[in-house]
Amino acid sequence: MKNILFILLFALGCADEVPQQSETNDLQVGIGVDLLSPDIQIIEIPDITVDAYVDPCADVRNIDEDYCECFPRCCQRQTWYCPPVGTEILAKEAILDICGEDHVPCDRNLDDTCPPAEIIYESSCNHAFDCPPGANEDFTVTYDCDVDGNPGTQEVKCDKGRLYYGECITCIVSDEVCNGLDDDCDDEIDENQLNECGLCGPLPQDTCDGVDNDCDGDIDEELIQECVTDCERGIEVCVEGSWIGCTARQPGQEACDGFDNDCDVLIDEGLDCQCPPEMVGALLPCMEPPLTCGMGFKTCECDNDDCSTTKMSDCLALCAWLPPEIIPQDQPELCDRFLGLPVNPEVCNNFDEDCDSLIDENLTKMCYSGEDETVNTGVCQAGEMLCKEGRWYGEVSSGDLVLDFCAGEVTPSREICDGADNDCDGITDFGQAIPDTDILFILDWSGSMEYSINAVRMAMNRFANQFAAEDKLKWGLITGPRVFPAANATSASPTEYLRLETDITSFYDFMTAFSAAGAFDTGSSKEMLRDAIYISLDTISTNLPYDISLANWSSGYGNTTGSIPPLQQFKINWRQDADRIIIVFSDENDQTYLVPSLAPSDLTTAISAAIDTKLYVFTKPYYRSQWGRYINPTGGSAFILTSDAEQMYNDLMSILDEICLPDDTQASATDPMFLPVSTSVRYDYVYGMCL
Repeated sequence: MKNILFILLFALGCADEVPQQSETNDLQVGIGVDLLSPDIQIIEIPDITVDAYVDPCADVRNIDEDYCECFPRCCQRQTWYCPPVGTEILAKEAILDICGEDHVPCDRNLDDTCPPAEIIYESSCNHAFDCPPGANEDFTVTYDCDVDGNPGTQEVKCDKGRLYYGECITCIVSDEVCNGLDDDCDDEIDENQLNECGLCGPLPQDTCDGVDNDCDGDIDEELIQECVTDCERGIEVCVEGSWIGCTARQPGQEACDGFDNDCDVLIDEGLDCQCPPEMVGALLPCMEPPLTCGMGFKTCECDNDDCSTTKMSDCLALCAWLPPEIIPQDQPELCDRFLGLPVNPEVCNNFDEDCDSLIDENLTKMCYSGEDETVNTGVCQAGEMLCKEGRWYGEVSSGDLVLDFCAGEVTPSREICDGADNDCDGITDFGQAIPDTDILFILDWSGSMEYSINAVRMAMNRFANQFAAEDKLKWGLITGPRVFPAANATSASPTEYLRLETDITSFYDFMTAFSAAGAFDTGSSKEMLRDAIYISLDTISTNLPYDISLANWSSGYGNTTGSIPPLQQFKINWRQDADRIIIVFSDENDQTYLVPSLAPSDLTTAISAAIDTKLYVFTKPYYRSQWGRYINPTGGSAFILTSDAEQMYNDLMSILDEICLPDDTQASATDPMFLPVSTSVRYDYVYGMCL
């Protein structure tokens, strides 16, 4: 304890009296008066006891509010940036304790042996900058604006984290074009650009629809077109949106009047006419039985004595109606009553008009069931029908005749990438140029594949009917496994081969090789198709981790394989700079029979490094994932293996479509028969929509 004595001197003036202290005051004060100094008072303060000094930061922890006041060197302040919102940059403040228990700073930025700093404070994300501070002139955004109600645009740029707005530009002067905009900034829109209808583009032609299409104030004016009936040709005019007044005579019901009412070149045919009395004796031309050929005549005859009823006579030769003095009745050899006058041309009516003892001979006519405007456009062409027994037939490939069938006609079909205008709209291959493309088929030739491969063959035969891109599309064919007798007669099993049926060649040679490939090998079981794909990539891949030159086919008891040609000579001569498509057909998973074994990763590496190469696989659904590891790197697809030729054709054509169509409209395609590896949507080119 410390005793402190304070002597306070107060100038109290010249007072003669000293105030008395309260008896209850804890402070006892003794006052003495110096006679020599009456104006001085001496105050004596007694001893005061004071406690020991206590440090206020002694027990402060970093979770306490005054920690950073006590230990400012331990508190390191940092700014942390938050994810941006639009162009706004957000940040938060954080305080880290960088001291240990000894309150000595140890910064890990300077010494990596320091213990991790402890976060003792973290604020929320708050506005820091309008834009990234380092963006400057590189950061430019265009916003809509307006000046006196006129819309425009202005550029907003970044400078030191703040946005600065440029001038609002309401119009940029350019040549006026017909687009609904004021391009030359003269407050007029499309001036001198619109046609008489106030629209952009050429003036529409007037059509028969009750509308003034050409905007000349008249509706359907002077519109005339040809019209045709079975009887003749004529013309018709447009009135109030409808074609009327065809001048061609219309076929009518055949009547007993001596005219060809139904315009079938026959007169009163099939009618047992009761003709009026005034027609009695008048000869009417006819071509019908009992006349055997040519043209004869018939007349109206009285059917009773008073001729109150009449009937039409038989159709007989002209000589039968001549008077007896010209043709004596006793000389019948001078007149064949049933032999008419020959008439040309022959008509399809089961009658011999030209009297050559042949009926409806060599009668053909053109036919076409498509839209009239498509005939003789693209691949579309008319067919032919022939007459038999008065009716029109078409001849099918077997030689049989089918009633009302138009044989040989080609009507619009789905557009495919084959160098021909299949839908007959005047545009070939969707308006795209076919790039040079090599297409290699790899076919699983085991016995279980017979029906599926037959579907492929039928689909390709159908494709061949219109194929016209011989210079652009080339083809190759590999089959396997193929079984041939073992070289050693004592061998336990024959060798199974991978065979190159044809290298990249013309479509004709490809189809010839496909047709001549031979029977399916029911005893085969070694589908070496993983090997076939890798071998086909040997001359085009830039990364071949598996060395074919050091490999061999597996051999041994029950496991003998090979290739024709031999492995080191088995090459596909792809065209340089051509795109490549490999299409595999198999009902098995991918297998290898090379020694050493070809790993899936080696094939994936090789096919990923094959430039401009796509892989497509037709297989069973449960093998999709295994084949998919090779398909996906190429951007190809997987399809369900089928024996339906129509389905196979549609799927193969969807692959060929991708050759012509740009990527943004392609059909990686799917319909109920199609299962892609990585997508379930495809573009249908028949309906022009995604399915």
